[in-house]
Amino acid sequence: MPDALPTIFPRGMLSAAEPTEQLNHAIDVARASGFVAAEHLFNDLSVRLPYWDEVPLRIAEAQRRGGNPRAAALAYEAALRLNPRRPEALLGLGVIVLGCGQISRAQSLFLRCCGIAPDLPEGWDALGNALMLSGDQRAAESAFAEATRLAPGRIDMAVHRAEAALACGEGAGEIGRLRISLTGDPANPAMLTALAMLLEAAQERDEAIECLEVAAALAPEDLAPQRMLALCLVRANRVHEALDALDCAIAVAPEDLGLRNNRAAAMIRLHRFGEAHDDLVALLAEHGDQGGLLNNLSNCLVSLGRQDEGVAVARKAIANEPETAQAWRTLCNALPYAEGIGGSEMLAATRRAARVLPRLPAAPWLNNPAAERPLRIGLLSPTLKTHPVGWLTVAGFETLDPSRFELHCLGPEHGSDAIHRRFKAVAASWTRLDGRSPADIVAICRARGLDIVIDLGGNGDQGMLGVCANRLAPVQVKWVGSQNHSTGLAEMDWFIADHWEIPEGFERFYSERILRLDDGYVCYSPPPYAPDVAPLPALATGRVTFGCFNNLAKITRGAIAAWADILREVPGSRLAIMCHQMSEAPTRARLLDAFSQTGIGHERIELLGGAPHTELLRRYGRVDIALDPFPYSGGLTTCEALWMGVPVVTMPGETFASRHSASHLANIGLADWVAEGPDGYRRLAVEKARDITALTDVRHGLRRRMAASPLCDGPRFGRSLGNALRHAWRDWCGQRGA
Repeated sequence: MPDALPTIFPRGMLSAAEPTEQLNHAIDVARASGFVAAEHLFNDLSVRLPYWDEVPLRIAEAQRRGGNPRAAALAYEAALRLNPRRPEALLGLGVIVLGCGQISRAQSLFLRCCGIAPDLPEGWDALGNALMLSGDQRAAESAFAEATRLAPGRIDMAVHRAEAALACGEGAGEIGRLRISLTGDPANPAMLTALAMLLEAAQERDEAIECLEVAAALAPEDLAPQRMLALCLVRANRVHEALDALDCAIAVAPEDLGLRNNRAAAMIRLHRFGEAHDDLVALLAEHGDQGGLLNNLSNCLVSLGRQDEGVAVARKAIANEPETAQAWRTLCNALPYAEGIGGSEMLAATRRAARVLPRLPAAPWLNNPAAERPLRIGLLSPTLKTHPVGWLTVAGFETLDPSRFELHCLGPEHGSDAIHRRFKAVAASWTRLDGRSPADIVAICRARGLDIVIDLGGNGDQGMLGVCANRLAPVQVKWVGSQNHSTGLAEMDWFIADHWEIPEGFERFYSERILRLDDGYVCYSPPPYAPDVAPLPALATGRVTFGCFNNLAKITRGAIAAWADILREVPGSRLAIMCHQMSEAPTRARLLDAFSQTGIGHERIELLGGAPHTELLRRYGRVDIALDPFPYSGGLTTCEALWMGVPVVTMPGETFASRHSASHLANIGLADWVAEGPDGYRRLAVEKARDITALTDVRHGLRRRMAASPLCDGPRFGRSLGNALRHAWRDWCGQRGA
């Protein structure tokens, strides 16, 4: 709860002649040993000097600010024995007991305070907080209303009133009231901030941001508008602007750990991993092993290609807070990128992570268990747009039989994004969930009467896998979107895959049942703006150029060692690596140094930073063979390389993440590019590089071959996906009838 205490202004200073020897002694004892040691002295003074309540009140304030709430409470109680009608003591003691969970006693103290000092806004605000904690939101809203009447410029109180209005279902009414109030006081930052919070909750984010920008300009010394503005901008994917808002807030409160940690998280989203890493390390040195800092640092280290360090930091976060879901989620995100992690270890980690997820009481299902009726399918994802999730799933959803499947999208909207428009065209409804609490998301999804929910976010950034622990629908399915291995969730019924991603016998690595599709497990939608396939560059350069355009997080020490061996075996060959991380000079230097340690000179490595998508695709015109990283293989990246005429050498392992490329290659008839083990990987890459004629033939026909394959056949994929979803539904209906 926020500190609700006002600054205490003494009613009258004590004259030099008034204090007695006993009073001076009591003050000295309290200062030296705390109020507990001096309590009996003040009790004696309360009998003889009943008007001197100022002294224990001052000591209570000092003890509270010094972090000693028990001594402060005793001092407040002594002040109240001296003067039972002292409002500051009632308020201060109420705040302390409320912090200890004594809600009823706190309410009583705050009510007395409000009765004695009805013009004290802090008293009404504190009463509102206590009423909110007791569950009486309507009474809380009334108390906050009185606080805002008395202090119309207090941002914190205005926000409290807005929160209470939302809690009792009066958000729309409060928006209307604030709009009217602002017509008479348009430059009131408190009302603007409260209105922005309500607009954000109502999914009116653009207007919320406008209100917050004005509020922040009007009240530059108040953290609340800047903090809220940064959060809204992040949710709107305007991260550059969010970083500016965070910088303004940090200028006001440079010691605020939350702000500085959020700034590091924003830099990670902007692919400024090196800067984020340095800031997080400095914050940990300053503040110790805080969970939020450790989780962000783990993500940052993995993104920098320092996978083992990232796993170690995630494990440290778990050791500090073993029952914290975020720490386990961080580990589950890091493990698929690390070398030596098999299917069993991944499953054990995800199952352990699933155990700490909060679960709400569930009502019985009312869905009609008719096996062949039309089904309501929920798509749970923050990335139904131009994103790997969109490129690899939208064609399948577009080709589902609309008479048998009705799609309901659950997640943020993405404006004019091209793939987002395709999802919008096939969705019967779209419900924005960004900014909602887990309990709200569960309630919203269940109210939609969904039959099957497909999670398309996993544990990725803004993913909502955790809410699936509460069963959003009778049948839950995992597909794409951080689909790196089993979710470990007992409540996740099915896992969409194919015979290459999860071969027979690999089922033991999954907590879900496997829903194998007829061909591949995804359907790729090639971008209409993709450049034409360029001629094989080796014909012009006289040398083979290998390439890897995957995220640096996937490039391990083992991959670097294998690539170095390949470069040595293929005279004159080069390796082009392209990813966002290569835009940072220290990261480039570290990667070049890693190759130098294997004996490969800098002149044989070309490092390319991030670029617009069309340019990225065009750069495949400079690559003869793509080298898949391991253990985390390319997914969308492999599809893009193949579409641009570049075949991919891959080496699958036990985890789902390690087998994406193997699935895509087999699905288009290039299974001979799939190697077994590190030695087979090196040998296969060298063999393929030595046959320029075969490379030319493959490149010439690869896009045509891919377009005609199941990997790009939307109608064929839609039938397969529809059959799989129907199978999952029939299974549930069968269990209901059993």
